[in-house]
Amino acid sequence: MRKTPTMRRCATSLEGEMTKAEHEFLLGLLRRERFEGPHLEVGTAAGGTLCVMMRAFEDATRPQFVVVDRMTYFPNQMEAVEINLGRHSLDPATVDFRVAMSTTAFREATERRDTFDFILLDGGHKILNVMADLRWTRLLSVGGMICLHDYVPKFPGVKLSVDRFLAGHSHFQIVGQADSLIALQKVSAGTRPEVSRLDRAYALAMHLPLLTRRKLDKWRSKRAA
Repeated sequence: MRKTPTMRRCATSLEGEMTKAEHEFLLGLLRRERFEGPHLEVGTAAGGTLCVMMRAFEDATRPQFVVVDRMTYFPNQMEAVEINLGRHSLDPATVDFRVAMSTTAFREATERRDTFDFILLDGGHKILNVMADLRWTRLLSVGGMICLHDYVPKFPGVKLSVDRFLAGHSHFQIVGQADSLIALQKVSAGTRPEVSRLDRAYALAMHLPLLTRRKLDKWRSKRAA
């Protein structure tokens, strides 16, 4: 039986799932850099942060925005995103929505030889998901930037994946961080795969321990309540 998606707060508020400081940091990056190439968001929730990013540009100079999301985060997610865009005077038809799993969308984008000047990763937070999503950096233009949300110890799947990625790829440099949103810049082309077999094996080995720890933490919290 298919699991019914949980109703998230953003489904009714239509707000982004970032803090005010994170949105201001993101807005500042986009306005300062003024990238002209396509902008990619992986994981959009209700489109709150998408609206913030798109509103950083005037209609006439706004680059192409691409959104990758399965649209199963909560019931009627796509409808909520479209309503949210409309409320911000943004036309949903101008957004390239790719309703698919990130891995599928990445494979198709690679086959099309897509490139992006800016990427925001805010999809699944489990280590297997994050490690797979980091492959999108292969399609990031040299000089372009990637932001990753929830880069804090509370989300070890994100933190461990990003730390391992940075340790193995010196051509990515940290630009800054606001709360849990970290920004990296691709300063040169890489010489090795963005996510290797060893990286995938590491993520697979860490998946169960992290999942077990999360369940234990939840159990302890309930007992303490």
